[in-house]
Amino acid sequence: MKVLKKSVIVDTNALLIPGQFGVDIFQELERLGYSHIIVLKSVLSELQVLMRRHDLKGKDRIAAKVGHSLVLKYASRTGRYNVTIEDADEDQETDELIAMQAAKRDAAVFTMDEDLKRELMRAGIPTVHLRGGSRLEVRE
Repeated sequence: MKVLKKSVIVDTNALLIPGQFGVDIFQELERLGYSHIIVLKSVLSELQVLMRRHDLKGKDRIAAKVGHSLVLKYASRTGRYNVTIEDADEDQETDELIAMQAAKRDAAVFTMDEDLKRELMRAGIPTVHLRGGSRLEVRE
């Protein structure tokens, strides 16, 4: 019998959490049973834009750098977690890509974006979010 990996697609704002709240989101996702963490290239691009924005507070730029470096670290073959960086159609907005890929892959989505969470819930896609500033929680 083939064992399917439980996958989660991570949104840009979720990758800011380690730098903003000090939460190890990768360990928390593992605790929730997610064995495959997917980051779209468009999410990494958004983090790079945030890292270069001079109108952001220093702590937000630092949070973007932390999230970006963690993805690259864990996506390497030596990383502890099963993180993959994947292409998607760059002609669409990142939220649309995330929703489309989640439906296609039967994956959950880790996001703090309330509009995206509502859209995903209407589509029957589970969401993961930060609860109490210290742990992650799944809403199905």
